[in-house]
This record gives sequence, C-alpha cells and structure tokens, in this order.
Amino acid sequence: MLYHYAKILDLCEPFLIAHRGIVDHVERSPLGVPIPPENVFDPQHRRHSTFLGLLRKLDTLTFGPFGMTMPSWVFYDCAVMPGVFLGLGVRADRLEPWAREAFELPAGYDGLVPVSQFIAIPKLNAFAAPGPVGQLADTWLLYSLESINQVSPGFAPPGVLKLTLALGLACLPLRRLYGVTQWRSPKLDTYIDLGPIELLTAWTPAHSLPRTLTFHLAPDEFSIQTLLVAPAMHPLAPAPDELLDPDDPAALRTLQGRIEAGWQVRVVGRPSGFGAHLRVPLSVRSPEAR
Repeated sequence: MLYHYAKILDLCEPFLIAHRGIVDHVERSPLGVPIPPENVFDPQHRRHSTFLGLLRKLDTLTFGPFGMTMPSWVFYDCAVMPGVFLGLGVRADRLEPWAREAFELPAGYDGLVPVSQFIAIPKLNAFAAPGPVGQLADTWLLYSLESINQVSPGFAPPGVLKLTLALGLACLPLRRLYGVTQWRSPKLDTYIDLGPIELLTAWTPAHSLPRTLTFHLAPDEFSIQTLLVAPAMHPLAPAPDELLDPDDPAALRTLQGRIEAGWQVRVVGRPSGFGAHLRVPLSVRSPEAR
C-alpha cells in the first residue's frame, strides 16, 4: 500500500508528540512504519523545546497567510495537552540552504525539522458508556493538518500530506472523525479521498472565516487505503444530486439552512473547476428520505 510513498519514507522520518498520559496508548508503528524511539517527543520536557519551536514555525508558515497562526498558549492548552501529534520530518543536514533559511534554523542545529503534522484531539462522547481506565477515546477532532509544501512546493516530496494523514489516522483507536476546513482549501480534496463526508455546517459564522465547513465521517482501514490510492471517484460515494458554488455566500447560507432543518448533506467528490468557476458535488437527502 505504501509502495508509491517510498520516496517520502527514504527522506522523511515519522515523529510522535504526546504527553506521558497518552503516549503509551498510541500505535507506534502505524501502517507498519515504525516511529523511532528518538523521534517520540515529550512536550513537557525542556530538552524538546527546540523541536516544538520548529513545529510552531511550521504552523506560522502554513496558517500565517490566513491570519490563523496559533498563539503559543493555544498550541499548548488546546493541542499539546489533550492531543496527539504525528508528522514527518527531515534531518537538518539533508535540507538545502534555502530550506534551512526558510525555517530560521538555529546555528548548528542538526536534528529533525518537521515538514508536516497531523494533530488530533479526543472528543467527549457523552452518550457512550465509559471505557476501561486508561483507554483512549474513539471519537477525535482533526485539529490541524499541514505540510510545508502548502507554502513552499518542493520543500518536501509530493504526497507528504496524504501520507501524514494516513499515518495519523492509523495511530489512533478511531471510530469517528470530525474536521473543520475552508471550502477553498486544497485539503478538502484530501479529506474527500477518505470517503463521502457529512456536513455539520456549510456556513459557520462562529468561525473567523464563515466560508468554513464542519464535517464528520467514520474512517476505517478501507478509507485509509482509498486515501493513499486516491481514485478519481470514491467507490462508496453515491452519485451527486447537486453542484455547489463554494464562492457564493448566499448558496452556502441556504445550504446551511437545509442542514439545520434536518437534511443530510454529503460532499461526495473533489471540487472541480473550469476557468474561474468551482463546483463541489453534493448528495442531498431530505429529512423524509433519510
């Protein structure tokens, strides 16, 4: 399954960040890719502060242009403390000089430089029976997914974002995944490769960017396989009923009204464009037809 991603694994190493209460419950060899013990970082140890600073730099580079850089306290309180980080990194001595400069690497630093990261935090399922003490949740929020290639194509091999997402999902005891992204984000294509995603919001005023969608799906081993293979159309996706213009705020608000009225709305294929026009294929079911 990873044959076509071998070039990435020849250059990049997986890393894991989780505090002591979580790390022992995370899969250390997701999809058969072992995470070296030296690449398992405790975010509450000072000796790992340089690497954590480079993760913050990656976040600034990828989300800064959107005005969505994570403040340090949000990074720690909302991501490090409850969550799991999995990513891919390159040894500093294997980076070209321009790449070292882009990351503002400290003089003499020869350690791992993160080029992608997946952050997931557990969601409380108030209606589930409590599991054994020490067991991780099976419902997670995909808090962040990013790759340096978003802002600097060629920094890391192509496909690094898909592989990071696949490894991240495989390291968790996962039954249901929630996520948030923007309609024009190229990452929407990646999420749809997991399978049809059901919308919880299509227009999200509570977000600083209202043209944001909230979704959930139930990924399994087959989902990860389709993510990595990325077929033109997901084999489980129904035929679309409608095409959405994600640049039309009125259309997004109308769709949001239908969701709030109990309609089931799923994104069933990647957005497609011609010229300045972009359309997203949807499967739409009324409350009576569900």
